[in-house]
Amino acid sequence: MPVSATHWNTLHADPRFRPMYPSEDVVRFLMTMRAQLPDNQQHRFLDVGTGAGRHMRLAAELGFSAFGIDISFTGLSHARERLQRTDTPHFLALASMTRLPFADSTFDVVLSYGAFYYGSAEEMKQAILETHRVLAVGGKSFVVLRSTDDYRCGKGCKLGPETFQLEISETNELGTIQHFVAAEDVPEYFACFSQVSFDKTEWTVGGRARLNSDWLITAEK
Repeated sequence: MPVSATHWNTLHADPRFRPMYPSEDVVRFLMTMRAQLPDNQQHRFLDVGTGAGRHMRLAAELGFSAFGIDISFTGLSHARERLQRTDTPHFLALASMTRLPFADSTFDVVLSYGAFYYGSAEEMKQAILETHRVLAVGGKSFVVLRSTDDYRCGKGCKLGPETFQLEISETNELGTIQHFVAAEDVPEYFACFSQVSFDKTEWTVGGRARLNSDWLITAEK
């Protein structure tokens, strides 16, 4: 089992790391998508790195046919329990973001909330290409990446440009490999998409001592 899978299995075994409520940014995105898509057909939603399934549950409650993948079997087990309570169609698979087990042009909406930055630049780019591959023409993805302004950037062993194996202990990310993205690199990373827009969200912790900084990226095939 890969070290990263072991890491996430350990975290998902602890209820503290299985958030119940969806991100406000994801709520806004999915509500907008639901309003734009026709009501007379079933629409497929994929959550890449679904964890314990909080965003899959939201998508299912909004009427999407919800699919999710993750490398954590423990996370997927909790996601299944959560989704079974909704009595809505769903599909879960143990799989990597760099090799999605779906045919081309399968989904109307693809989400990746805080998954693609765990790994190298090459893995991030491959995950983005896989997102593009499984999206239907006209479909949209919402991807959250970590910016180079984030306090974690540079806090560890440098493995490549803006890529570090973290050595910080104040979070649950000790030992994880993370790749951080500068503003000028976002359009390049998503060049395969027909339209890309992005904004930044930032907040501080520890009495404003540590800045969390993420890109919120919407990309249309």
